[in-house]
Amino acid sequence: MQTPAFPTLQARFRSFTHRESNLSSSNGFFHNHHIGEIVRSLFFSSILWLLLAIALYGVYSLVVGTI
Repeated sequence: MQTPAFPTLQARFRSFTHRESNLSSSNGFFHNHHIGEIVRSLFFSSILWLLLAIALYGVYSLVVGTI
């Protein structure tokens, strides 16, 4: 029998789909769509992209400076 690669992610997905099926349409847009999680994810990904750009620029400037 195979074990799941990411058991916590699988459990979270199951609880999310179960929660979605129990929601009624009267709960509202912001309750059904987790805007806070989306904004937090966008914020963290933009910070990571910024750090990657700074690191790449640092390496590029070191390489060009040695030529």
